[in-house]
Amino acid sequence: MARRAGLGQEAVRRANMSALLTQVHLQGPTTRAALTTTLGLNRSTIGDLTRQLEEIGLLVEVPPGEEPVVPGRRSGRPSLVVAPREDVTVLAVALDVDRITVAVVGLGGVVLDRRTRLHQRGEHDGERVAETVAQMCGELMALGLGSRLLGVGVSVPGAVRESDGMVRFAPNLGWTDVPFADLLATELRLPVVTANDADLGALAEHMRGAAVGADDVAYLSGSVGIGGGFFVRGLPLRGASGFAGEVGHVMVDSNGDQCRCGAVGCLETKVGENQLLAAAGRLPGGGPPAVAELIKAADAGDARAGQAVDGVAHWLGVGLRPVFALFNPEVVVLGGLLSQVFTARRTIVLEGLDPQSLISARDVLNIRPSSLGDDASLLGAAELAFAPLLAEPGRVDVDRPVAAQG
Repeated sequence: MARRAGLGQEAVRRANMSALLTQVHLQGPTTRAALTTTLGLNRSTIGDLTRQLEEIGLLVEVPPGEEPVVPGRRSGRPSLVVAPREDVTVLAVALDVDRITVAVVGLGGVVLDRRTRLHQRGEHDGERVAETVAQMCGELMALGLGSRLLGVGVSVPGAVRESDGMVRFAPNLGWTDVPFADLLATELRLPVVTANDADLGALAEHMRGAAVGADDVAYLSGSVGIGGGFFVRGLPLRGASGFAGEVGHVMVDSNGDQCRCGAVGCLETKVGENQLLAAAGRLPGGGPPAVAELIKAADAGDARAGQAVDGVAHWLGVGLRPVFALFNPEVVVLGGLLSQVFTARRTIVLEGLDPQSLISARDVLNIRPSSLGDDASLLGAAELAFAPLLAEPGRVDVDRPVAAQG
């Protein structure tokens, strides 16, 4: 019995260590008193856990006012402040249809530096993209911002198999069965983890953005395509192979156009950057600035632009109906084009969502624009790379990459 009790105590200690590190990672510099209240542990336990995490180089205790400066957070608290060590870092990569963004992110979620490189929309060779990303990562690594680099998290606009990170289908990049994680890991000789951009956007908004504190969350974002990520009772919804959340291919119009997926009337055929611009008589491919300009023109009285924006807003509302009906989320967060349209035409979106149902979705559904904006999937990629450390901080040696540990 004593041996079992000992094992139980060790498991509790590891769980508490994980909880404390995660709390400081998410909240930034925090007093021991605040940690005691938030985690429900006594002061001596908080002190012991803090010392252990400090010994392994993850946290540091400093007097009030000397903690790392983070905009919007107060300083000058009366007791020692527990702060994350920002020299423990990951590289975050966001592959988008028209650009690649790479950032160094420190423990605590602070973006220390970044690089962005534009590329043409259309098909791209996976190996060439891996070489480009590796070069961008090398430029950031040469700055020496993170002396202890854990690994790389990558956001991809496509279906990513959870078991091995294989990109099964990324139509906006022209990819089918591209082992991008393996390609980049070979280039960088670092551990690489990969996931769908909407799943990572949902993760970031749930941890740091518009959905903090909500357990049941739907995140929808789009530009050329539409993706979705979900949290159910505080846990990410992945599906059997990791492909859950493809809301862009939910049918909304049985008499609609054929989608590139082969089906008819998918949400992507009604709501998308190219659909919006084409309906307004504009050239496709302008990205968020072109959408913003179109909405501005619509607000200024351009009739054709107004009809285009109104039409996309209506179909966005229609597309939200199955999200509400199937998942009954506490919060829906909209990113990218969807956020722009919702902000501009909230009433029309809600009218499309609620076709005079007995239970009014508008009364119970909280729809919010993304608070992280274009950085949502990038920050989600960083959290993906930090996840092993946060789960078991005592078992990850921060002085060597995660992949090197058995």
